[in-house]
Amino acid sequence: MVASEVFFDVEGLRLAAKRWGEPGGFPVMALHGWLDNAASFDFLAPLLVACDLVCPDLAGHGKSGHRGYLGAYNIWQDIAEIFHVADQLGWQRFALIGHSRGAMIAFLAAGTSPQRISHLALIEGGAPRTAAPEQAPEVLAESLRSVRSALARKRQYYPTFAEAVLARMQGMFPLGHQDAEVLAHQGVSETAQGFYWSYDPKLIAGSELRLSNQQVEAFRSRVTARTQVVLAEGGLTAQERTISDWLSASPHWSLQWLPGHHHLHMHTQCAQVASTINTHFKSRDDE
Repeated sequence: MVASEVFFDVEGLRLAAKRWGEPGGFPVMALHGWLDNAASFDFLAPLLVACDLVCPDLAGHGKSGHRGYLGAYNIWQDIAEIFHVADQLGWQRFALIGHSRGAMIAFLAAGTSPQRISHLALIEGGAPRTAAPEQAPEVLAESLRSVRSALARKRQYYPTFAEAVLARMQGMFPLGHQDAEVLAHQGVSETAQGFYWSYDPKLIAGSELRLSNQQVEAFRSRVTARTQVVLAEGGLTAQERTISDWLSASPHWSLQWLPGHHHLHMHTQCAQVASTINTHFKSRDDE
């Protein structure tokens, strides 16, 4: 199975996407993690059964456009954009797969418009990081500082494509060569100065506002989608016990722990993750 490349115009913002399967299949949108791109699902997508799977490069990532807004990439901004893409696809109701940051966006989207999301598959993520209301001024101030710092940084250029891949292999979340290479094919550009990762530098900045615990609970109380959570025993979520405990305690959500690391849905364990998601998507008796 080979993906097709599609593009969406979201109020002047051009979003690139990879589309797997056939129109008319079970509609699914897959949302990648922070500084990744649509190729994050290249290994998983061919293993998902009877799906019409659209994997967008979220704003600022991969081949998608960058937001002109002088500020951080707050996860709630993505929600309107993914619903706009769904509207263009003619999807009134669809499933969401999300990895890491994409899982946070998927969770909030399902709480925002529960009538539109039939299923959630959250991989290594779910609840966004929270802050107490009284922390809001400093959270905003730090976000503004980090935006300025990100814009002032010199872009890193690499003399060869292979060295850009190596840089991703050795990043904050280390990846194997095959995983880093597919991300590079979607996210590395070339100029006369060399090869570079084309994500918007403002993505490095922290959110301008963090939801409170009570606000996150309000979103969870509105989620009606069947929800499957997949966590890695050696992943990021396992290290943040507050988040993993929150996911474990979510009523009516199925939780599966698998061996592996933060990007367990990619090359080495895509078959295990796909098996879990395929089983989850079979439960469609109300569709």
